[in-house]
Amino acid sequence: MLSLKHPYISIDMHSGLSYGGGQQYSSDAMVRRCGCGIVAAADLLLYLNRWHLTVPAAFFDGVPEEGPVPSSLYDECILRMSRRFFPLIPYAGINGLMLMAGVERFFREQQMPFTARWCFASSRLWNRIEAMLRSDVPVILAAGPNFPIIWGKKCVRFYRKTADGSYRPTAGAKAHFFTVTGMDAEWLRISSWGRLYYLNRREFSDYARRDSLALTCNVLLVERKTS
Repeated sequence: MLSLKHPYISIDMHSGLSYGGGQQYSSDAMVRRCGCGIVAAADLLLYLNRWHLTVPAAFFDGVPEEGPVPSSLYDECILRMSRRFFPLIPYAGINGLMLMAGVERFFREQQMPFTARWCFASSRLWNRIEAMLRSDVPVILAAGPNFPIIWGKKCVRFYRKTADGSYRPTAGAKAHFFTVTGMDAEWLRISSWGRLYYLNRREFSDYARRDSLALTCNVLLVERKTS
């Protein structure tokens, strides 16, 4: 499986280590309800700050340079980000354009040599994800809401890998941002809610085509600036 080159962000939750951040751990009720976009952005930015910058971003002063991030410190980062870069719409969170704009603003203000934009060409989705992973950049992927029946209950399924190597569905999501950390010809390895899951590539494509929109089931393309 093609994977990120460095250990992914983990949070010390005292009861154990997470796999990426989880909105449910926040001290803020609105983040817990609809903060998946902020968490995905925070994990991306923390990873780039830790592994791709010679001089760490000032925003992350005090964050350990390696190992798990203390839960209280991670929560503080999330709350500061929500106030400054990713303001939440009550009960709705943030949409894709707001997420992109917040990441771009963070890059500019913290002098990080990256750019961000949504990859709207669904035919290039898997190639974009592969290219980002080969560049050692975590991939924010969106599973859009149901369409045209936006209150529908169709979800894309998340799986856990069992000891015998098989995959068992354990969760599902719609209108949700999560992070891809690895991929092969059939599966994506993802971080969501502080846990490691797997997502079937064919099922995601089917969900985008039949139950949502390719426009909203897409990837935030983050690339290093060339000049």
